[in-house]
Amino acid sequence: MGGSTSAAMHELDPVTLELIRNSLLSVSEEMSQALVRSSHSPSIKERKDCSCGIYTADGEMAVQAEHIPIHLGVMPFAMRAILARYPRDEMRPGDTFLVNDPYHGANHLPDFILAGPLFIEGELVGFAASLAHHNDVGGMAARSMPAAAREIFQEGLRIPPVRLTRDWQPDEAMTRLIVSNSRTPDERLADLRAQIAVAKLAQQRLIEIGQRYGRATILRALKELLDRSEAAFSKTLKSLHGHVSYGQTEADFGGQMVPIKVKLEVQEDRLVVDFAGTARQTDSPFNSCLSNTCACVFMALRVTLAGDIPPNAGLYRLVDVRAPEGSIVNPKYPAAISAATQVSYHTFDALMEAFEPLAPHAIYAESGGGGVFSFGGLNPRTDQLFAYGEALGGGSGASPDSEGQCAVMPPVSNLSDTPAEAVELSMPVRIERYELVRTSGGKGFRKGGLGFRRVFRMLAPVRASFQISMGHRAPRGRDGGGNGATTSIRIVRESGQVDVIDSYVEADIAAGDVVWIETAGGGGYGQPVPEASS
Repeated sequence: MGGSTSAAMHELDPVTLELIRNSLLSVSEEMSQALVRSSHSPSIKERKDCSCGIYTADGEMAVQAEHIPIHLGVMPFAMRAILARYPRDEMRPGDTFLVNDPYHGANHLPDFILAGPLFIEGELVGFAASLAHHNDVGGMAARSMPAAAREIFQEGLRIPPVRLTRDWQPDEAMTRLIVSNSRTPDERLADLRAQIAVAKLAQQRLIEIGQRYGRATILRALKELLDRSEAAFSKTLKSLHGHVSYGQTEADFGGQMVPIKVKLEVQEDRLVVDFAGTARQTDSPFNSCLSNTCACVFMALRVTLAGDIPPNAGLYRLVDVRAPEGSIVNPKYPAAISAATQVSYHTFDALMEAFEPLAPHAIYAESGGGGVFSFGGLNPRTDQLFAYGEALGGGSGASPDSEGQCAVMPPVSNLSDTPAEAVELSMPVRIERYELVRTSGGKGFRKGGLGFRRVFRMLAPVRASFQISMGHRAPRGRDGGGNGATTSIRIVRESGQVDVIDSYVEADIAAGDVVWIETAGGGGYGQPVPEASS
C-alpha cells in the first residue's frame, strides 16, 4: 500500500482509524518506556518525570501516552515555537529540535522538549516529541529550582528552539554548551542521548506503520482523529450554550494568599476560560507561564466534559484561554517561573470549582502536596557535584465516588515517588522514615487521601532550596467535607536547634542535620457520616 492514495479519497472506516490510532498510541507508550529505561537521572528513571506524544505535520497533538498531564498540555506550545523558527520544507530525517524556554512554549527550564520530524516515503507526516525533566540545567541553585530567584536568568540555561541533531548526530558545540552549564554534565549528556534515541525509535515505528497502511492513509487518519474529536466536543458544547460559571481559590505562597479566579462561558460551540481578576505576577518563582496555565485547562476538560473523547488537538481548537498578561497565570518576561507546577495545582482547584455545575460527578476536593525540596553539593563518595530534588506529593482530594488516594502527586501531575533505596544509593543522604501521616486527610462522606512523612538525614553538607506548598492553608474539602492537614517542614540541627520552613527559602544544611517533611492531606467530600450511623 506504500504509495497508494485511494484511501485518502474517502473517509476512513472506523476500524482502520482505530487501528491506526492505537498503533500511534503504542509508539508513544514505547517511547516513554524506552526513555525511562535509558535515562540516567532519578527524575526520569525513578520518578518517570517525562512524557511522549505524536504530532501532526502542523504541530498539533494527535496521540499521547498517558503520563504527566501538565507536560502533555505544554508540548503543543513548544511545537508551535519550533515550527515558527524552522520551516518544515528544510527538515530532514535525523533532525531533532530542542527547546526548554517557558517564553518559547515550554514549562520550566529543567523540562527539555525534543521533537523529531517523522517521514514516510520521504514526506513529512508528523513529529515525535518527548519532554523530560533534566535534573540540573544551571542557575543559582542545585537542580535549577531556586527559591530565591527573581528572574528567569537565575534559574538556569534558557534554550530557545534550536536544531540539536542532523542525521541523528548531535551538534557538538550545542551539546557542549548545554552540559557545561549543568552541575551534573554526564547525566545531562546521557539524558539528551536518551531523548534523541526515542525520537529515532519513533521514526522506525512510523516507517513500519506506513508500510502497512500507506502514507496517504496515515495522513488521512491523523486529520480525521482531530476532526472527530473536535466534532464530538462541539456537540457537547452546543448542548451547554449560554452556560456561565465561576471558580476561585487562594494559592498559598509562603503564607500570602494569592487569588486565582476563573470564569467559564460557553458561546455556541466554543468554551471561553477567562482568568480575569487573578493576582499579579510575583517577584519569585511562583508564576505559571501561559502554556502551563492552558495545560491545566485541558486537564480539567479531560476529567469533566471530555472524558470519553480521544484527547488531541481537536478538543483544544474549541477552547479560548484568556489570561491577563502580568498575572501569575501569564507573567511578563523575564519573570522567574520554576514553580509553575505549584501554581498549576491551585489553578486546577479553581477550575474544578468552575466546572462543578457542569460535571458534579467528576469534581475533586482540593489535593495536598508539599511543594519542591531540592538540594546539592559535593558527594564525598564520588568527589563530584550532585543535584537532587523531590516534588513532594500528598493526599489527593476525595470525589463523590471515591476517597482520596494517599501519598500521590496532585491531579495535574502523575509522578512516582523515588524509592528510598534509589536515593540512598546515589546521594549522600539517608532516609530514616517514610510513612503515611495518619491524621492528615480531610473528613467527609469520602475521606481525603493521606499525606506522607519523609525524613532525610544529610551525610554531607548541602545547600537546599524549598518551594513550599500548602504550609499555611489546608487543602479544602467540598460539599461539607473537611479540610486536609497543612504541610509541615522543619530542619532539626545536630545542635538541637529547629528551623521551621514555611515559605520559599534557601538554607545550608550540615552533615548530620535532619530534614523532617510532612505533606498536606487531601480535602474530604460530603458531610461526614456519624460513626454510629456508619
